[in-house]
Amino acid sequence: MIKDELITKLSGFFLFERWHPEIALRYLPIVKEIRDSGVETLKILEVGSGGLGIAPYLKKPVTGVDINFRPPYFPLLKRVKASVTKLPFDNKTFDIVLSVDMLEHLDSYKRGRAIDEMVRVAREKVLIGVPCGEFSHRQDKVLYDYFKLHLGKSYDFFEEQIGFGLPDKEEIEKMISKSAKKFRREISLIIKGNENLKMRNFLMKGWMTENPLKNFFFRKIMLFFIQFLLILDKEPFYRQLFFVKIKENESSN
Repeated sequence: MIKDELITKLSGFFLFERWHPEIALRYLPIVKEIRDSGVETLKILEVGSGGLGIAPYLKKPVTGVDINFRPPYFPLLKRVKASVTKLPFDNKTFDIVLSVDMLEHLDSYKRGRAIDEMVRVAREKVLIGVPCGEFSHRQDKVLYDYFKLHLGKSYDFFEEQIGFGLPDKEEIEKMISKSAKKFRREISLIIKGNENLKMRNFLMKGWMTENPLKNFFFRKIMLFFIQFLLILDKEPFYRQLFFVKIKENESSN
């Protein structure tokens, strides 16, 4: 047990060299929401986790679903290859189901099906982070061109979300409400803005570099200023966080 914990800590340290403060800003509000639940034995599913996801921040086991896992891999992430539109789990398998910056990589029809599946397999909470709105869409286009200009290649993730377009906040809210009705769940919903657009522009351009000194500054040094960046995180926001709390209807099965 001690050996496993040591390996996890060492792996976490080295994996974070591949991380970036922009990713931390996405996850930390969701990490807080999960920790505020106050139960150490929560079963957690992250949809669209990649090889890392939220697990390095929680430092606890997480099941991750993705159609393609790219290294590096975090040892506490159990990887399951599957589509979000057909999750291979029974109803109410997980206490908390989350996704961060995943829905924008689906077309509008599949977004609704994905939310259906997340609500179906969740028991207590569904936590969704997704970029929303026209200003966020414009920034993605600018950063996509910046990436091609400075690195000489295209970035497939930008291509997908630019091609599909970003949803509106109201669109996601309606999809969540529709899914709740479909599975006869009574819910409460809190929506919070996440990641100031100017801050994101600065951090993303810092990530788009092959300069080793600039790379070190943004991937290592800037991580020490995360709490300060969180204080500066104000409107206009790139992303919206949808915190869904589920309560069973008495008439539900």
